[in-house]
Amino acid sequence: MANYTIRDLEKLSGIKAHTIRIWEQRYNLIEPKRSTTNIRYYTDEDLQFVMHVSFLNRNGLRISKISKMTREEIVTKVHNISKDSFESSNQIQSLTIAMIELHEEKINQILDQSIQQNGFDETLQDLVIPFLEKLSLLWIKGSLSHVHEQFSLHLIKSKIHQALGKIKPSTKIHFGKPNVLLFEPVGEDQEVNLLIVNYLLKSRGCKTSFLSKGIQMNDLKISYPILQPQLLITTVSDQNPKNKAQVYLNRLSNEFQELQIIALSKNSMKHLLLPDNVYIFEDFNDVYEFIDELN
Repeated sequence: MANYTIRDLEKLSGIKAHTIRIWEQRYNLIEPKRSTTNIRYYTDEDLQFVMHVSFLNRNGLRISKISKMTREEIVTKVHNISKDSFESSNQIQSLTIAMIELHEEKINQILDQSIQQNGFDETLQDLVIPFLEKLSLLWIKGSLSHVHEQFSLHLIKSKIHQALGKIKPSTKIHFGKPNVLLFEPVGEDQEVNLLIVNYLLKSRGCKTSFLSKGIQMNDLKISYPILQPQLLITTVSDQNPKNKAQVYLNRLSNEFQELQIIALSKNSMKHLLLPDNVYIFEDFNDVYEFIDELN
């Protein structure tokens, strides 16, 4: 069981810490625990409850009314609203609640509902990518546990693999589109972003080869003459203990001087001195713009 500060609750729920304190004092909605040194903290159950209350409040229920409901009534109301709502903000919040609860059925239900209603491409753009950006921010700020992140990422990856399996390459590949090699270097943990880019390229007619995780430079040297790509797409971060970003990109550029190289990053890389054939995409707006240019 994890312990959370009021700032953690603020980051995860979107409700200001000052507002949470008002809920505590005026409505007795939640009561923080105290450590042996008298430091206030909140439990997983408290976090889930605040997420539920913030969801109902954002959907028009006044706190004075919510405070009179039982916890069972609150959970039921959240479920009914999230089930009937197709607004992306509600779906992102519902997905976050299901992640905190480690509720596989709910996560699958939210994703499947959106895919059925809006299609996979729109689900990616309006739900999955904003949710992943929220996860990344929470992870950087230390408000999210590794188990919650990996649990939800596993289920999202599964949906992407299902969508990839429905693409028929023989009828989708178009002349003039680049042959793309996607891979994740040793020490990186951004596979889901690479999978999304792989889907976007493949669904738009590009031939792609996905080498997945833990790829070393020798692996690329073996793959290159066989696959003959015109474009390399990889990931990079400052937190990688195995490959320092600047050194790795320089080496990659030198080894494949004739290729365009794109590196996906979850954090700012503006401090790097990029070789002429290397570009960094720090968010998916860059990815979509690049793919639009290909089309």
